[in-house]
Order: sequence, then structure tokens, then C-alpha cells
Amino acid sequence: MTSTTLLTLGGIAAYMVLMFVIGFFAFRKNKQGDATDWFLMGRNTNLVMLVGTLFATWFSTFAFLGGPGTFYLTGVEWLLFGFFNSMGPVLVMLIGTRIWRLGKQYGYITPADLLSDYYDDSRRLRLLTGIVCILVLFPYAAIQLSGISIALQSISGGLIRYEMGIFGLAICVALYAVFGGSRAVVWTDTIQGFIFAALLIATAALMVHWAGGWSTGWSAAVAADPSKFAFDEQSSGGRYVTLMLLWTFGWILTPHLWQRLYMADSPKTLVTSSVLASILALFVVTFSGAVIGFLAIGMDLPLPEGFSSDALVPLIYANFLPIMGAVLVVAVFAAGMSTLDSQIISASSVYCRDYYRQRASAGSDKQMLRASRGFEVGFVVAVVLFSLSEAGRQLLIPLASIGVGLALVFLMPLLGALFWPRASETGAFWAMLSGTVVMLALQFGLSAYTPGSIGPAMWGFLTSAVVFYGVSLSTRPVSEAKLEKFHGFMATRFPEPIEAALEQRG
Repeated sequence: MTSTTLLTLGGIAAYMVLMFVIGFFAFRKNKQGDATDWFLMGRNTNLVMLVGTLFATWFSTFAFLGGPGTFYLTGVEWLLFGFFNSMGPVLVMLIGTRIWRLGKQYGYITPADLLSDYYDDSRRLRLLTGIVCILVLFPYAAIQLSGISIALQSISGGLIRYEMGIFGLAICVALYAVFGGSRAVVWTDTIQGFIFAALLIATAALMVHWAGGWSTGWSAAVAADPSKFAFDEQSSGGRYVTLMLLWTFGWILTPHLWQRLYMADSPKTLVTSSVLASILALFVVTFSGAVIGFLAIGMDLPLPEGFSSDALVPLIYANFLPIMGAVLVVAVFAAGMSTLDSQIISASSVYCRDYYRQRASAGSDKQMLRASRGFEVGFVVAVVLFSLSEAGRQLLIPLASIGVGLALVFLMPLLGALFWPRASETGAFWAMLSGTVVMLALQFGLSAYTPGSIGPAMWGFLTSAVVFYGVSLSTRPVSEAKLEKFHGFMATRFPEPIEAALEQRG
């Protein structure tokens, strides 16, 4: 066994021990039987922790492996991703602070808690919202598991087989998530985010050195493939609109990120953390990823047969600094785990709040949290089995590509609850259902019939918007009691938009 192999195994072992220790201390600090503490860290997450968990949850293995590879493959076109993502703080200020206020006032934990409550305690809307949440979370959790395992097998030169990576990662994340709850997730997210952010920055700096310096490296890259440094004038505007919709509103509508809005200890912390996380994203993910990907274009890298752009960073280190393989393995673990753990906790909260608690025989919060742990174990097992199956590997990519798009069906009902008193339960339900059906239908089998150049997510969103406003205007709006509970309450915190909306209702 070589020294590099020993170093790799030692790094993985040390990293797992660290995660278990954090999970144990989180378990000791948790308030037993308190659902808010278990799922949302007691709504007391401070600035440092919220920045860490926002950054690490959103940017997983994609930021570490996919980002630089996408710049290498597509060129400057992908810079638009950074611009779109930087709009996140604006949406947090306009929408996130309202979600936080309502969550704090009425004890919301899941997206369905808020939407179902506003739309006259609609059970069918709660059920549908929960189903969509799982549709978003499950494939992304499986992608983290399979993506990390594939990367580990490649980086370790086959030392860590795909199946070994699946089982090792699943066991590690499940243990600290099941026993430590959201507190363990947030604490580990902060550490994991720092690990892969530091490595991305360091990799960008090393790339400048390996490319022969800043000016030399860029000159070589542009000379090697000038087309990748100019925007394609033939690119469709519809494609950009779809990307903008996905990477702006999608930033806060996915269930595990929506719940981060509930976690903050204050609106100021929420807004400040979103700004700082966005700055980190621009510098670490966009700038560092662009430097790595662009400079690699001008370097004479020996591309193996069947090369995937996701393998760019491991390939660079294999050629210039092989000893870093052990660090890469740990960084890939950190990048994927920081998203996977959040998805497990979020899916568990959806099950407990939107299904288990709705049963007539549902017991106390302590019993619900016991059921939560059982669901988390079952969820992890299901994700593992799906990731190991041949069908799972084939279906993950198309389903994951529409994950954020599916979350967009929450947007219209949410805007109704926050800004438009004329919205109705019927409009919200059918808007969400029709948007989901259209997105899935276009994604799986009907994409050839997509009119124009915009993608399935955009068509699903447009369908949802038309149905929402059309049906709401022709059906009875929510009750006066709910109007007062939501819009009346928010009028004292955000007076101008709410007062204007109330006038429109009349």
C-alpha cells in the first residue's frame, strides 16, 4: 500500500471522526422533543452559521467539480450563472424576510405549513406541496451520493469503489443527521463549506502558477480556443430567461433553502447572510471556477478517453500535484455531504409535518421526532438503493435538471400569500399541479414538442402563472380570517405593499 493510499484513507477516517464528534455535541445540545429545535436549530442561527450553511447547502459537488468543468466546456456563457445567482439577496429582502416573519409568528417549519395555512388550511394543497418537495429533494440527494462516489473512484484511482463510496458516505451523513438534527447539519455545513471553498481558491491560485503566470495563462487560453471567450450571438434569449428564472427564484424556493429562511435569529441576520453568501458564491464559485476552467483551456492537458468535464479538477491535480489526491477526496466528501445532509433533514420535516402529523392518530412532538429519525433512515436507504440501481443512474440526470424548476411551482401560491389577497385555494392548487405536470411531461418524452427555445421549467412556470391568476379571479378568495392573519399581520411590518394589495382586493 503506497504512502498516497495511506494518506487518502487516513484523511477520510479523520474527516469522518470529526463529523461524528460534531454530531455528538449537537445531540447533547439539542432540546429533546422540540420540533423547531430539531428541524430549524430553534430559529436561533447566527450570522456566521447561517452564511456557512447557506453557502455550503447551495454549492455542493457542482461548485467543486461541475463549475470549473462547465467553464472549461462552455466558456464565458456560464458567467451568466454568477450574475443570476447574485440576485439571491434581492429576493431574500423582498420575499425571504416575509417568510421569516410569518414562520416566526406562526411556527412554520415546512413550505406546506405556510401555504396550506394561508389557503384556508387546505389539506390537498399541503399534500401536493409535500409531494413536490420530495420530488425536488430525492433525486438531488441521490445525485450527491452517486456524484461523490464516482468522483472518489476516479480520484483514488479505483481504491474507493463506487459501492464503497455510496455506503460510506450514506452511513456517515445518516449518523450525524439522525442523531444531531439540524444543529449538526448547520455546524458541519460551516466546516465543510470552508474546506471546499478554501480548496477552490487554492486551486485557482495554483492554476495561475501552473499556467505560467496571469498574463501568459490567459493569452494561451484565448489563443487555444477564442470562441470560448465570446458570447454566442446566435444563442437564444429564451435560454437565458429560463436560466435566470431557475437561478434567481430557484435560489430560495427549494425546500431545504426555504427552511434556511426560517432558521435565522433575525431579519437582519437573514439579509446580511444572504449578501455574504452571494459574495462568497461570486468569488469562490464563479471567479475561482472561471480561473480554473479558462486557464485549463490553454494548458496541454492529456484528456483520457471518455473524459467528462466534471473530472477536470482531479485531472489537473493528477498531472501537476498527485499528492493532493488525498485532499481532493476529503474536499469532495465535504462538498457533497454539506448538501446531502440538508436534504435528508428537509425531507424528514416534510414527512413529519405534512403527512405524519396530519393523521388522526398522530401523537406528541416527541413521537413525531421519533418517526422523523425512522423516516431519515428509510430515506437514506431508498436513496442508496436508487443510486446503486442501473435505472437510477440513467434517470437521475434528467430528473435533477428539473429539480429547481419544480420548486418554481411554489412561486405563484407564495406570492398570493405574501402580496395578493385575491388569490384562491383553487387557483393555488391547480396552478401547482398543472405546472408540475407540464414540467415533468416536457422533461420526459415531450421535449420535442416544446414550442420556442425556452425550457420545460419556463413553460411549467408560465402554465402555473396563467392558471393561478385565471382560476383565482374566477373563484372565491381565501377567507377574511386568513386575510387578516397574513396580510393584516404583515401590514404592520411591511405597510406599503400590503396596503396597496388590500386596495386591489376590494
